[in-house]
Amino acid sequence: MRWTRGRRAWFPYALVGGVLALVVAGTVGWFWADRAQQRADNLRQLDRACAGLLPGERLRGFVPGDGAGVLEEYGTMLDPGQESRALLNCTLSWGSGRWEPAHRVRIRAEARIAAQVEEAEAAEAGSRHISDFPLPLPPGVTGSTGADDRVVGSEVSASLSVECPGGLSGRKAPSRTLQVSVELPSKADSEYDVPAADHLLAARTAVATANWVTERQKCGAEPIRTDASPRPAAGPTPTELCAWLDPEELEFARDTWEFSGDGAYNRRAGFCSGHTTGYGGFAGLPVVEVTAESWSGEFARGAYERHTDVGTAPGQHEPSPARRDGSVVIRTSAFSPRLALWARSECDGGTAYHRIAVTPEFDSGSGADEEEEKKVVVEGTDRKRLSADARATLDRYLAAADGWPGRANCRATTVLGEVEEWPR
Repeated sequence: MRWTRGRRAWFPYALVGGVLALVVAGTVGWFWADRAQQRADNLRQLDRACAGLLPGERLRGFVPGDGAGVLEEYGTMLDPGQESRALLNCTLSWGSGRWEPAHRVRIRAEARIAAQVEEAEAAEAGSRHISDFPLPLPPGVTGSTGADDRVVGSEVSASLSVECPGGLSGRKAPSRTLQVSVELPSKADSEYDVPAADHLLAARTAVATANWVTERQKCGAEPIRTDASPRPAAGPTPTELCAWLDPEELEFARDTWEFSGDGAYNRRAGFCSGHTTGYGGFAGLPVVEVTAESWSGEFARGAYERHTDVGTAPGQHEPSPARRDGSVVIRTSAFSPRLALWARSECDGGTAYHRIAVTPEFDSGSGADEEEEKKVVVEGTDRKRLSADARATLDRYLAAADGWPGRANCRATTVLGEVEEWPR
């Protein structure tokens, strides 16, 4: 009887415990099933959003299961079309941080009218023109990629500007320029840690968006390849547009060189650069770095005005005074002194300016006085050779059939003069 009474005493507790265990297990199971269903819904939304242009397989790691994605999309090219200044404007985000969503994806495609294009060109004019887009681009297309920090983590972006000879619909005013921008999340802790693979993903998403628009609009733009091998930003061999830049032929410093420059011709601007990768120690002030830049049309005016504002346009300063023996004293503090040579041409894109800049290797010496250590005495023969190097580079640049001036059909060239870009 005692055992029976004891069993009756603990049995209700066991029963309650069992029921609670079943409830907890059921709740946990329901919770995980609900998260799995929510994530599946979010993944389907990712595949459908933004006209199906998002790289869903590469973004799956950012898709959560604890909340629904927030999709905002509109544009004249969506089905059904909507009244908008954009052909496509799409934002998909997940999670809610204190200041911004945990992760966010954006795509925008816009037909830019002439006034917008001119405003953008004026803003960019004079800036160093380096095409860092990791894919080769056809004529009439320019692009770039970048990275930015977010409150938590970082994001990578890509932009493309595509010329459409046949015109674009979607705006009341005529438009022949397509502007595409893409922003994707990155798992990098900061913008400086964003890997090249993320830049390439953003670039390919921008290309896919541009091709989607141009194919449907029949605007006459050449399709851009997304399966092309990435174009290195810098390497031991110049790009086709920069193949004229041969340090050995130009008798520059005998060392290993690295080159960067445009991978595709653009009628508005061109850029080529090269520099040595060794530790120096050369005698006779040989050239160890060279840059060639060209700007036409609105870019040309903006570039010249910018250099005028900072005092580096031709004709603004007298040459450095020569001493009795013909030598010149150059200060080497703050940055490496360089000599620039300017020229003006008439090209397919209008009046163009060309700027060649050569940087020699200076030996700053080892004087006891700190101020003396910042000065270099350049012999007269070395100073003349530096001018000859700049002129030889300009002549080779202008004569190259595959260089920017050759592609732009530049003619009637006038040499405007030298600019000594070093402190007096």
